[in-house]
Amino acid sequence: MLDDFLLQFFDDQPRRATSVYLLLTGKKTLSVLFAALQHHQLQWLHLYPTLSRRDFQAAIDHLLAGHQLVNVDDGLIAGDQKQQPAVDLPDAYQPWMGVQAFEAKFHLAVQMLSEASFHNARYRPVTQDWALQQQLRQWWQTVNVETAIAELKTLLEGLGDVTAEILLSGVIGHEFVGSGEFNEWQQLQALSQLIAIIDQGAAPSWQRLWGGRKPLGTKTQYLALQMIQQGATREQAARRLQLKPSTINEHLLTAVIFGADLPLPQIYPEAMTRALSDVNPQTHYQTLLAQIPNSDFFEIRLFQILSLQGRWPHG
Repeated sequence: MLDDFLLQFFDDQPRRATSVYLLLTGKKTLSVLFAALQHHQLQWLHLYPTLSRRDFQAAIDHLLAGHQLVNVDDGLIAGDQKQQPAVDLPDAYQPWMGVQAFEAKFHLAVQMLSEASFHNARYRPVTQDWALQQQLRQWWQTVNVETAIAELKTLLEGLGDVTAEILLSGVIGHEFVGSGEFNEWQQLQALSQLIAIIDQGAAPSWQRLWGGRKPLGTKTQYLALQMIQQGATREQAARRLQLKPSTINEHLLTAVIFGADLPLPQIYPEAMTRALSDVNPQTHYQTLLAQIPNSDFFEIRLFQILSLQGRWPHG
């Protein structure tokens, strides 16, 4: 199962195995994120945070031994004998959902509501995580049982019978234990679809349980971005935040990967903008540095990111 799952992150374009592992486990360095953007895999950030390095490497080694993956100079590519994987990636998943954290809260909340509807106060919680239990106790003080149950029924109706069945297959309630017949990726897909509905503004009780979209950047990244958007230079931002210029650059580029806008006329001289518009953004950054006079890594990488996203202002 893990072999089939990992195989989907490789194709005929070289991909470094370590970069895939760090993406799946949620490492948000610029190099990991840029590689994911290049391979159209940014959506899968933090998809598998519990994946151990040992299990990952064992699966990669097995795929190499079976020639389903092939070593080339710049990484790994899918072999000629690549078969259709048996695992469907949960395409409703988004990194900002915080799915894994919500899953445990959702299961405990369903159990609490189920037991409460039968006036049963003595039961074994589905999790022994004390901190999580405390979070749910606080949430419990804010909800009306009947309202929360009614909201959940509406959410399940919005998912449809098949998805609702998959979602409930993993829960435990009063004299009820889910079938568990669906695999973890099917359940993750169902949970992601549930969060997508909650994100639209439905079900206030469950919105409070979820807690809203999770920030993908750090507080310092947002401060740096805000300064640049308000007219500061990168050098000024570095001084004010007492950070290295290279750190500011990484913060800004990371923010752009996640969709932020930068004031490009403030960053690029007009001549450089024209020159960049005439080159191939897929060219190695060192080659572009040599081709574009007076450019630096930040300017080149920003151009490449915006081009990959279709946001570079041609013309």
